[in-house]
Amino acid sequence: MNTKKLIEKKDWHYYVYEENNSITLSVPIPKPTPGFDILYTLNESEKEKYVSTGIKSLKNRIEDMKINFLNYEMNSWR
Repeated sequence: MNTKKLIEKKDWHYYVYEENNSITLSVPIPKPTPGFDILYTLNESEKEKYVSTGIKSLKNRIEDMKINFLNYEMNSWR
């Protein structure tokens, strides 16, 4: 059975999920309207760094997701 598990969050900043041995980072952004969740699945190197050092290893990725959101998967809030 596939279950998506929330493993870490800072409301309205980031959410980290684990599902099927992969880790997905979700970053909410209010613009463009109506707002989106920007999604990125960590590669193996990023996953290893996250497991060993936590969210601080993803700081640059989170900032890139906010700026270059069109380069990522986007889920509308509507």
